[in-house]
Amino acid sequence: MPVYDSSFKPPAPVADVTVAHPVSGLRRRTLRGKLDSGADTTVIPDRVVKQLGLTPRGHIWTRGFDGTFSHRPVFYVRFLLEGFDLPSVRCVAADRTTVLVGRNVLNRFLLILDGKNRTFDLQDPP
Repeated sequence: MPVYDSSFKPPAPVADVTVAHPVSGLRRRTLRGKLDSGADTTVIPDRVVKQLGLTPRGHIWTRGFDGTFSHRPVFYVRFLLEGFDLPSVRCVAADRTTVLVGRNVLNRFLLILDGKNRTFDLQDPP
């Protein structure tokens, strides 16, 4: 089972996430991703948008954890998480170093968080 990352306070479920160009899939980056059931939308680092050559596909309003609103471009990416391949995930970009895996991804799975043992399990139920 994947484990929590204790560098977050409090410790958080974190997994390697591969973000790839949605068409070619050849350009890709693997980063750490924090699984955040409190986030509506998945967020990728700004630098990944540039590295993959992603094109905006619209804009949405987002609200940060501090309550501030911002109007952000929307991108679609191929997303690989814990062995699962999601060909089209909507996300926004922000100035950050890790991926924030939001409910638009997590709601596709059964996510079991075992905070006491600091492990989690991500399953694709039938």
